[in-house]
Amino acid sequence: MTFRKFINKGLAVAALSVQALIATTAWATETDIGPVYLDSVGVLQVAGGGHLAGNMEIKIRGGFTLPSGMVCSNVYITTLKTTDPDRRMFALLTSAHLMGKAVRLRITDAPELNAFNGRCSLMWVGIDP
Repeated sequence: MTFRKFINKGLAVAALSVQALIATTAWATETDIGPVYLDSVGVLQVAGGGHLAGNMEIKIRGGFTLPSGMVCSNVYITTLKTTDPDRRMFALLTSAHLMGKAVRLRITDAPELNAFNGRCSLMWVGIDP
């Protein structure tokens, strides 16, 4: 392979990588849902079944309506441990679940925040009065 072909091949790979990054970022959606009630709130202690240890998973009672263009489960939300390192969202969700209160959530299907394939990630939590 000549040096010119090597450089051209490298530039083509770099261009495809940038294009893929732009495409995934451009299609990421975030939305607010709620009020919704929770069926369960948990933190995975052991990795398995595609889950990473430390990630938080919540189940929405009866599911929720996804906006057009958002691609994820409408029942389960799985959030990276790094998104909630101090467990504040987990504490709010657990409190709301135990008290039977409705919550409002901001979720995203952004790939860089994806904790489990096909599920959105949590960005914000609010408890209804």
